[in-house]
Amino acid sequence: MSQVPARSARTLCLLAIAVSVGALCTVQPAKALSVDSTSADKYWILLTNRPSEAAPARASSSARPVAPAFLDRLRALGVRPLVRSRWLHAVSAWLSPDTRAAVAALPFVQKTRPVASLRPLGHSFGAPDPSPPAPGAAAGPLSRINALSPLARGLNGRGVDVGFLDANYAGLRHPVFSHLRANDRLGGLRDVTAGQQGGTHGASVVSVAAGYDPGSLVGPAHGATVWGATTEFTQYERNVEEDNFVAGLEWLTRQGVDVVNASIGYTRFDDGQRSYSPDDLDGDTALTTRAVDEAARQGVTVVVSAGNSGCDAPKGCWFYVNTPADADSAIAVGAIAPDSSVATFSARGPTADGRRKPDVVVQGEKVPAAWENDQYARVSGTSFASPQVTGIVAQMLQINPTLGPIQVRTLLRTTASQAHAPDTTRGWGIVNAEAAVRHAEWQARRTAPPTLEASTPYRATDDSSLIIPVSAPAHTTTFRLALHTPLGRRVRHVERAGHPGPNRLAVDVDGLPPGLYRYVVTSDQGRRAVGRVTISK
Repeated sequence: MSQVPARSARTLCLLAIAVSVGALCTVQPAKALSVDSTSADKYWILLTNRPSEAAPARASSSARPVAPAFLDRLRALGVRPLVRSRWLHAVSAWLSPDTRAAVAALPFVQKTRPVASLRPLGHSFGAPDPSPPAPGAAAGPLSRINALSPLARGLNGRGVDVGFLDANYAGLRHPVFSHLRANDRLGGLRDVTAGQQGGTHGASVVSVAAGYDPGSLVGPAHGATVWGATTEFTQYERNVEEDNFVAGLEWLTRQGVDVVNASIGYTRFDDGQRSYSPDDLDGDTALTTRAVDEAARQGVTVVVSAGNSGCDAPKGCWFYVNTPADADSAIAVGAIAPDSSVATFSARGPTADGRRKPDVVVQGEKVPAAWENDQYARVSGTSFASPQVTGIVAQMLQINPTLGPIQVRTLLRTTASQAHAPDTTRGWGIVNAEAAVRHAEWQARRTAPPTLEASTPYRATDDSSLIIPVSAPAHTTTFRLALHTPLGRRVRHVERAGHPGPNRLAVDVDGLPPGLYRYVVTSDQGRRAVGRVTISK
């Protein structure tokens, strides 16, 4: 696997084959072919380099649209592109056998391959407990992975953009998401599927990672900004297609997300469609897998549910992780029961090329989540394991924004319960959130900035404090923080212990009238950071 840079670098390399412009010029105009939808199947049309690229595409080319000249030639054959992937330099379209043959003969077409369509394999999660979880029920799964301490220290994904690829989000109208709208942290929702659908799968998944309803459900990333792309259509009469996944992931990346959760996957599909076999789990075959690796090359950490197709032995079921959990750069998450035994449904490894999967495991049975009619339920499936890890990744990126996808995965692996003896059932073991976050913080301290830097202040969610994040240079041990009115009157003054690297300075603003204030942070090394903040009720 090629090295993946830190998020700040965000470089990539598209797979492409060079094509000469002269060859394009020798192609004669072709008569448009009629595409009969009753006899057509859906295909990806993988294209060679854009006409201006004489060598394999470089990092900057993924931001460029599919070559217009190629689209014109396809349209001349009667092809109507559906999804256009900049990353893969490909389009999807319905093709009859005759049209497919004509398209394949074009000199700028690498190949055509069927778009896989998902047949729902039973339920995607266990039947919910009819009664809502007891107050504070999220404490159970979070304590099992040592994730309560980071929350207690104020780490909640603040400043991190978290994306989701899933089914219906129901507008994220459940009360557990009210904090997102109240604090302008619902980045956006986009549906790339065709048709209307019900259900709560997407909303339930988001609630596990980023919900906030004290006493009922608190996700580890409840301070993050949330984005959601609906890429899965769950109705039995409609198919969920891989091109929706690619389109959704590209959209989320354009929005600037830092980490993406994908609680969906692909293995066996409808009759007549191209299904995968375990031999295809090589990290390079499935287009969703390749898209995940492309996102990682752009600096986006992608967390994927391992799949619910596990059993005792490969002869009894699919057994292995799904796509795109086989991606070289993905963090594949399996499931354990509340007693820490492996969940029977949790998919196993290895991949076809011998890599261990899943990477880590967390509780995936009886996980509290948002449910229908503003209620809560306990749900099961690796779909609800991966968002817990996504929330922890958001905390790691909050404390150390310079971490790249592979660095994040390495920290999760090396701090997990069986890092000394990883296997293909639990991977590197049960996540230890506190250890992973601490290691991320220690790395940030080792690369402390030369000056005192302050980030955007925010209000704490559970008390009247104002939090001012600062990153301090080496040898820092204490801070002084003061708040002043616009006329210069000091209304608050506190001293706080500190250290090099990231710090979160809290000051109680209870009783202060709403308005604009100036803050001044001074370190014991004489460094200063100054800014303005608006305090509202």
